[in-house]
Order: sequence, then C-alpha cells, then structure tokens
Amino acid sequence: MKLKIRIILLVFISFAFSLNSIDNMTTLENPIMAHFLSFEEMLLNEDYERDFTPTEPPVGDIRQTSEFEQMEGVLVVYPLGLPVEFVAEMSQDILVYTIVESFQQSQCENSYQNNGVNMENCVFINAPTNTYWVRDYGPWFISVDNEIQVVDFPYNRPRPNDDDIPIVIANYFDLDVYGMDLEGAGGNYMCDGNFVAASTDLIYDENPNLNAAEIDQMVLDYLGIDSYHVTLDPLDDYIKHIDCWGKFLDVDKILIGQVPETDYRYEDFEFVANYFSTQTSAWGTNYEVFRIYSPGGYNQPTPYTNSLILNNKVFVPQSGSQWDDEAIATYEEIMPGYEVIGVYYNGWYDTDALHCRTRGIADRNMLYIQHDPIIEEVPAGVEIEILAQIIPYSSETLYADSLLVNYKVNDSNYNSIIMIPTGENNYLAMIPAQEPGSELSYYIHAADESGHSSNHPLIGAPDPHLFIIEGNPNPAELVVDPVSFNVEMLANQQDLEILELSNIGGMALTYNITDSADWLTLSPETGELSAGETEEIELTFDTTDLSTGEYTTDITINDDREETIIPVILTITQTESENETVISGTKLLGNYPNPFNPTTTISYSLKSTSSVNLAIYNMKGQLVRILVNSSQIAGMHTKFWDGKDDNGRLVGSGVYFSRLEAYDVEGTHKSLKKIILLK
Repeated sequence: MKLKIRIILLVFISFAFSLNSIDNMTTLENPIMAHFLSFEEMLLNEDYERDFTPTEPPVGDIRQTSEFEQMEGVLVVYPLGLPVEFVAEMSQDILVYTIVESFQQSQCENSYQNNGVNMENCVFINAPTNTYWVRDYGPWFISVDNEIQVVDFPYNRPRPNDDDIPIVIANYFDLDVYGMDLEGAGGNYMCDGNFVAASTDLIYDENPNLNAAEIDQMVLDYLGIDSYHVTLDPLDDYIKHIDCWGKFLDVDKILIGQVPETDYRYEDFEFVANYFSTQTSAWGTNYEVFRIYSPGGYNQPTPYTNSLILNNKVFVPQSGSQWDDEAIATYEEIMPGYEVIGVYYNGWYDTDALHCRTRGIADRNMLYIQHDPIIEEVPAGVEIEILAQIIPYSSETLYADSLLVNYKVNDSNYNSIIMIPTGENNYLAMIPAQEPGSELSYYIHAADESGHSSNHPLIGAPDPHLFIIEGNPNPAELVVDPVSFNVEMLANQQDLEILELSNIGGMALTYNITDSADWLTLSPETGELSAGETEEIELTFDTTDLSTGEYTTDITINDDREETIIPVILTITQTESENETVISGTKLLGNYPNPFNPTTTISYSLKSTSSVNLAIYNMKGQLVRILVNSSQIAGMHTKFWDGKDDNGRLVGSGVYFSRLEAYDVEGTHKSLKKIILLK
C-alpha cells in the first residue's frame, strides 16, 4: 500500500510541475502557491489542525447572497493572479479591494497607476496570504434579518494565512462572523440567493465525519439553504470544483459546460445537464439549462463557466482558444442586457481561471426585491396580481413613485404601475386584464434614498419575466356591491348612493338597469363592461313631497347572462311640519343638495346631549375638514359645508364622506354618508 501511494504522489508531482507556467517562477519556487495540493501539503494535510473556531449558527431570517446580486466591491489578492488590465476595467465602476501585505502595497499601487486603474475606486486591506485563490478561501456573505454578515469555514488547504481571510474581511467591514465547521472551498459552491445551492460530491469526501443529512442541516442552519444539490464531477480532474463546469446565471438559469461526444467525459457532462433540467428552481419551474462548448485541454483551456458576474457585467476568461468568440456569443445570447467582456490571460486553466481568483462583496446597503414570478398561464379578462417584498438593507426610505411594475403586452412599449404598500415590506400592483393569447413581459423596479436602485429580475427590461394569457377566456360574470340598499332620509331632501358593477369574467358584457320608483333615479342605465372592468352607477334618492314612512322598490339589472335583483328600502323619518324635538335616535341623516356645487347642508339628529364630531373625509380616508367638535343638546342639527378644507382651500370634484361620531351616556354612535361635489 505504501508503494502504491508513493507512485501516485510521484505521478502527481510530475503532473504538477508540468504546469510550470502557473504564476511563472513564483509557483516553482514556492510549491504552496499552486492551486492543487503540493507534495508537502498532501503529507501535511492528513494531520493538519486548522485554527478554526466554530460558533452557533445565526438566529433570524437567513439568506445567502448570490453572485448575480448587487455587489459593492470585488476582492482580489496581490501579487495578482489576474491581468492588471482586468483590475482597471473593474475599477471603472466598482470598488476593488486588494488584499496585500503592507510591504508590497507601494509596488501594487505603482502597478495599478501605471496600468490605468482608477485609484479612487481602490481600497487596500493589509493582510498576509498564501495564494491568490480568494474565491476558495474568501468570506461567504449572508443576510441575517436584512443585515449582511460573514460565514467562515475551514478551508480545504493547509494554508493558514488564506484560511484567516474571512475573519480579516469581516473585521475590516465590522461584520459578525459565524463559524460553520464544514470543510470546503468557494469554488465548489454556488447559490441562487433564494435558498438553493449546489456543489460536487467533493463536499462529502472532505467531511467524512458528517453524513449527507448532517451537511444539509448545517448549510440550512448557517446559510439558509433548504435545497442543496450535490452532484458528481464531470470534469474528472484533481480539483472537483463546480465552477470548473457549472454556474448559476439567475434563480432559474444554469450554465453547464459541454464536451464533444468523443470525449470520455461526455456522458457525465450530459448527466449533470439532464439532472438540473429536471430539478425545480426556487421559482417553481424546472431549471433552464444552457450549454457552453468547453472541450478543454492544457494547450487550449476553455474555462468559460469560470466567469465573474459583477452587477451588470459578465467577465469571461479567454485563452486564445478557437472557441473564445463562440463563448462570448453564448453569454450574450443567454444573458441579454449584460455587458459581456472577454478577459484574455495566458495563465488560465480548465481548473483555475477568472472566477477562482476574484470574489464579489455583497452590497451591505443593497435594495433587495423578493418576488416569485408568475410562471403559469393567466386567465384572460382577469387583473393580474404582482406581489413583492422590497427591503432596503440601508434602512433608508423608499421613493414611493419609484416602486413600479413595468409591463408590456406582446411587442408594445412598457407601461408602468405604481406598487402600493400592504404592510411588512410587502407591495402590490395590479396589471390590467389582457386579451386571450397575449404574451406579457414585466419587471419590478425600486429605488431608495440611499441612492440604490434595483430591478427584479436584476437586469430588468432586457430579460424580463414572461407569461402567457390563456387562449380561452372565462365567461362574463357580473358582481354587484352592495347587494341591497336601506336608506333613511328626511322629507324634501336628496341623497346620492353608489352601486358598483364589476365584470370579473373573461369576456365583455352589456347591461340594462331599471326600477319602478319615482323617487329613485339611476345613471347610467345602460352600458358595457370589458373583462375586469368596474363601473359606478349613481343612485339619486329624492324625498320631495313624500310623507313619513317606508318605500320599497327593486333595481333590476339584465346582462348577457342573467337578471340580478337589488332590493331597495327608503325610510322617511320626519317631515318639516313634524315636531323636530321628537328624535328616534342619534344618526347622520344626509346632506342636501347632493350632489352639490359648491355648498351643501348636512343634517343629523341627537337623541340626548352628546359630544359631537362631524368631519369630512376624502376617498382615501384622509381628513378634509372638521365641521363640528363640541358638545350639543338633543334634537335636530344642521351644518353648512362650503366645499373647503381646513386650510380654506376649495376641494376638487369627487366623492367625499361626512362622518358623525357622537358620544352620550349610552355610548358611541357612528354614521357615515357619501356626498358628491360636482363642478
């Protein structure tokens, strides 16, 4: 057995030193600088004790952020394993945090300045490192109750300086650190920001003391991951990292490498592609699996899944391979709206490229939008409900007029609807009902006072959510509100009530309304309601020359389907000639005239001496004018309203409400009446 191990190690060392272009002579002079385990490390790793402190998991709502969410910066390590021109490109629109030892910082700054790096967007964090593979050992960012924090883990290499970097970064940003005792590497992990993650079965190999269920529980407790996909490694190489062949592009999109049918790994690549295509994403759909041709090889590496998504840009490694242009075209096709940028470097490998040597820093003040998109066909003629949680991690105020659902039908232009708050960071918008067979695209937008804005999906209009309106609409269906009227009035007055007709079906209907009472007028009496449309019918009650007593009639509505009957009871409580001191109860009797312009008189009765508040409110429930706020004796009372608010300004036309609150020895009496100002 010892002889076998020595032979394997000698073969591995021979293979390792054949990669003598990695980081030039630095790697050869210092074997610990290789991405793979050196001979010394392999011997050390068996009994290596990491300086790692496990902690209890975080408490609260936990969500791990994804690569394609908002980033406030990106981590790199100096000496660079990247072309400095790439650092210059990133620095144009995002902060570049460079981990560098203090004695090397001047050298790093000179290199940056000489190569066009925007120094205003450069931050230097002084700390020792063993390597530049910050993806593997860098911090994992989570949100705990909407605050960004850090999860640390034992790095799967015996490299103590690298292993300390999560603590260094957490301390620099003053973030809490949670120690998850699960050995691993960031290159073998990807997540979608919606509680789903994936790795190769290397995670099992590196944690033999834990079974699959225990690992699942750990990533749930520390990272909020409730669906953890663990697959085979189709690349069949030493590193077994998932970023060498796969990548989440969005919550429901996965990119998988592809090799020729003649490649012995072909079946394994097809297996993982088929596996993900049959799995359900966090949005309830099967993953949309995209393929990128990556035949690979050490002479012509094609590590195209080892790319970096950084806000609205995608950086794709380029090595001079004949398939480089095709890789760029593939990203442009499947990620519309993103700027796809090729990054050429002669130090990329199939197992180690751009993604391995960078790590995004989750935006601590991100504007997070949680939304489960519509995935099924929606019935025609029905309003479409769009719900979302919109959470500013900065705790700054959202701009109310920025909370939009932008939608378009087929190839039309986008329309916008403002979302209204419904409590607990929840917002709602209703897209109008659409015709059968329509294709509807939409995305959500929000902005807050911290200067952040966000879309859902992140790229917005170029790649929106999409669904289809069903081809066979539901039949028309009329709903009325209210289903009856019971009105009390004085003689010789007018009052206005509103009857709402709503077509909740999928086809249009026509209606005709009749009644048999001289004291009731309806407007309009005929009309047409499109699918999803609501119309208000004005009912004018006129008690001129009517005596005290009860009057009844029926409102009859005939539409394309059926007849609807609405019973109406009118009670006249008193005439002008009757003794006004005889009062049956405390109540709001109404106003006359109604509708009015610009003045009206509101009448009410008090059964006993009461503390009275009589006020006018608008349709939104906002106070417009206080007319009475005092104690009054029993009897009939009237109050004049001149159509002005409490500031003396004339209000606009529309529906208002007079509200009476009276407090007497018997308790509280409340009444509400609609009044209409027509100019």
